[in-house]
Amino acid sequence: MSTDLVNKKQGNCCSAVFSDFVFQDIRNAHPPKSKGVYVIRIRSRGLATSEIVALTKQRVVKLQWSMLENNILGRVERIKNIGECPLVYIGSAGTHQNSKHTLFGRYRDFSGRHTAMYPLWALLYFGWELEYGWRIETDSPASLEEDLKQIYKQTHNGRLPALVHR
Repeated sequence: MSTDLVNKKQGNCCSAVFSDFVFQDIRNAHPPKSKGVYVIRIRSRGLATSEIVALTKQRVVKLQWSMLENNILGRVERIKNIGECPLVYIGSAGTHQNSKHTLFGRYRDFSGRHTAMYPLWALLYFGWELEYGWRIETDSPASLEEDLKQIYKQTHNGRLPALVHR
């Protein structure tokens, strides 16, 4: 059996691609205030994804606020895309010449305005352990992000990580 197939079956299909990233528990990571690329990966799984989506929907619908419901549930639905690969998000910080965004700033965004924030909250709430990983890239974080997404897509039948929309 090929090493690639063994790695894929064990959920390590992307481990070599991200071997030069620093990973820390997402709940208390200390990323640098530098430009770069960041990823989120699963350290351990909790409740089944379908149950997370269903239970989250039950709770959010009770709020009776359709605008909020659409926003939260549309993003939480992405959890259903999680497969065997532990990598669920790829992003970058500081993509523009004068950008003030940093790896630390994007990490902070998970607590209040990041597109992946609701799915991450739901996963954590239902017992999943996640890691925030980063690699400093001062020249072109956007290019590195795009390259990593292309590598990911080549390994995963043209699909992006579960929580990535574009």
